[in-house]
Order: sequence, then C-alpha cells, then structure tokens
Amino acid sequence: YPDLEIIVADDCSTDGTEALVKNYNDPRIRYFKNEKNIGRVPNYRKALYEYCTGDWVVNLDGDDYFTSPTFISRGMRLINEYKNRGRNIMFYQATITVIDEVTGIETRKRHQILTDREHDAFANYYLDVYRKNKFFSHLTTIYNRATAMRIGFYEYDGLNTDFESISKLSFYGEVILDNTISGVWRLHKRNATLDTRKSFKYGGVEIFDRLSRYAKEASGANFDRTFEKKIKRENQILHLEWLAENNNPLTVAKYLLRYKMFYRRIPLLLLKSCINSAKALAAKS
Repeated sequence: YPDLEIIVADDCSTDGTEALVKNYNDPRIRYFKNEKNIGRVPNYRKALYEYCTGDWVVNLDGDDYFTSPTFISRGMRLINEYKNRGRNIMFYQATITVIDEVTGIETRKRHQILTDREHDAFANYYLDVYRKNKFFSHLTTIYNRATAMRIGFYEYDGLNTDFESISKLSFYGEVILDNTISGVWRLHKRNATLDTRKSFKYGGVEIFDRLSRYAKEASGANFDRTFEKKIKRENQILHLEWLAENNNPLTVAKYLLRYKMFYRRIPLLLLKSCINSAKALAAKS
C-alpha cells in the first residue's frame, strides 16, 4: 500500500527498539520515544493523537504481527468500495490466528456472522453483530482516525480499552467484517490481556455503563426508550457472557440475580463458568 506511514511509538523500552528502527532507511517510518514509560493505553492515545497523521489507523502491539502483505491495501480497497456505494464506514476488521505459545496450539478465528460470505458491511455492530459474531481483533482493525479522535479514543486505562473504543466508534456508522486472516495474536505468559479475571469482575459494569452513554451521545435526539432498553439488555447479556468466559461462577450467579432477566443461555453460562473455573484451579495446582 503506497500511501503509508509507520509510527513506532516506543514507550521508553529497553529492548533495543531504537537501534533496530535505525537499520531501516525508509521515509515512511517515523520513530518516537517517550521520555518515560507511560503504559500501554496512554501510549496508544499518544500515538493516535500526537504522532499519526493518516486518515485511517491500525494499532499493532509489540508482541503481535501481521501475516498478510495485502492486509492494508485490501482493507482500504474495501473501505473505499463501500464508501462509494454511500456507506458510512467507521472501521474494517480482518481475522487472525491465535498462537498459544504455552501449549503450542494454533487457532484460526473467523467472523461467524458472515457464514458463506467473505466480507460484508453491517450497521448496529454493537447491538446486532458483536455477540453473535463471537470475535474481536484490535490488531486487524483499520479505523477512521478523525471520528476516533473526535469522540475520544483510548480514554480509560484498562485491559478492555480496545474493545470499548472500537465499540464506541461503531455507534457512528457501519463496519466492514472480512474473513481474510491477516495477523497473529500471540498468547504468552506475559500478555497483559491474559490477566482479565479481575477486569471483568470489577470493571465490566462500568464499561457497559459507558457504552450506554456512548450510544446515547451518538444517537442524540433519536435516543428513545426502546433503544435504551435494547442497549441495557445487550450490556447485561454481554457482561454475563464475559464473566462466564473468565472463570467467575459465583459472580455470574450474583449478576443473574441482580439483572432479573430471562436468557436462554443461563444454564450454559453457569456450566461454562464452572468448567473454566475448574480448569483455572487445575492449572494453578
């Protein structure tokens, strides 16, 4: 892809990043080093708001990598094709391979909602697509920089800031999902995102409360009671699903009582949570 800038946002690392970048004589590469370590999420925000100049952005963490040489060109081609049809595109998201470096298992992820389609554009991503799709990838999401900056990206320093920011963006337009595998997400013992249990237990409600507010802000005068109820129900279901995935059976039961809702997957969620909890205990022992 010819019209490209590569921003290296070095968060005061000690792994020789600066020396490595100097080996590349390429004007498209721009290197920035923070004077002190500011952390993962503030570094995301600094790179987006202060270093990037392009119209579209993709954020790649230092321990992951791209595998498709046509990822950006394909993403931008599809963005422009859908925009030319009058679609208001906020982001494009390809799929990934997850490599567990502890077990050696490789898993190819896909957008389940596409079924037999290779790609498609969707409105109401957060409400009608995300939970059915059962997939999210920050590293293969190319998003609209101007809108992201306007609505406030990477505002909260938490493990789920990528999901929260991209979901927030989806309230302002449509999204393209593509089943082309374009990158690798590496699971290893030092992953920040592996330590999610406390995040889901104590931060989940706050995340979904903010998503309700984002939906209201994006909808403006069109935010009515029906939409508010739909957002609230989706938030509660997603919170329960997240808790079940992250080994909190007692917390799942607690929030089931609090939400007082009928959800056909309740028995499965409790079973899944118990199984995950047992696996976690077995791994520790």
